[in-house]
Amino acid sequence: MNAIRSLCLAGFLLVVSGLGLSRSHASPQGAPPPNGAGGATQESPVSKLTPDDIATGKQIFAAQCAGCHGFDGSGQLGPNLHGVLARRGDAGIFAAVRNGTGTMPPVMSLNDQRVWQVVGFVRTLGDTGPVEAAKGDPEKGKTVYDANGCVVCHAIGMTGGGVGPQLTTIGRSRPPKYFYEFLRDPGKNPPAGYALVRVVSKDGHATTGIRVSEDTFTIVLRDVGGHFYSFDKPKLKTIEPQPGKTVMPSYGNLSATDMDNLVAYLSSLKGAQ
Repeated sequence: MNAIRSLCLAGFLLVVSGLGLSRSHASPQGAPPPNGAGGATQESPVSKLTPDDIATGKQIFAAQCAGCHGFDGSGQLGPNLHGVLARRGDAGIFAAVRNGTGTMPPVMSLNDQRVWQVVGFVRTLGDTGPVEAAKGDPEKGKTVYDANGCVVCHAIGMTGGGVGPQLTTIGRSRPPKYFYEFLRDPGKNPPAGYALVRVVSKDGHATTGIRVSEDTFTIVLRDVGGHFYSFDKPKLKTIEPQPGKTVMPSYGNLSATDMDNLVAYLSSLKGAQ
């Protein structure tokens, strides 16, 4: 039961290239500075945005972010963004877009002005988004989870393995529809950091695993058993990404009732409240 999301880039250049910004006002640049000397609070650059800026931010969000976070920000491959303002603040949202997060790469193609416009739009999403209720029984779903050996690869709290993503709070950021799609076809959109790669040495020995790290000279893979393998790239014949493949099996063979219950259990995992 992997989870996550990466920031989607498709179509961005075509959309952003046509987005203009009025020159009749000064546009904010850079992250907001910290409180000034003497405890004076600096005004957030978002306060200087115009309605046109917010509309532009919405267009950029639709082109670059909606594929992962949904057009309404309610979450899909990426987490639900409703309420993110209260959790991160303007500067925190700016930093997440500019520098990336643990599961989302930095968006270097946007200048500061464009990032602030996106922040301005995200502000309009409010504290709560459309809530999709899971229709199964979480307690019965835990039985399905245990029976299928999910604990071998995934940890909830301090219990479970580390091959797959941590699931302690997965229900906070993923809607039920994500779980249904992912459980049936986990290879379609594997989470960031869990891409499978197959390497073949010059003597013909092949190894397939999750890519842990890669630089100019080496690549490190991890297999489903948690074992790490480091390869010198000059000694390899081929390095081949494995699109559509994942170490996680499909659970599309579950009955409709078991699937509903499992999704309800995953949706209930929200950590300490």
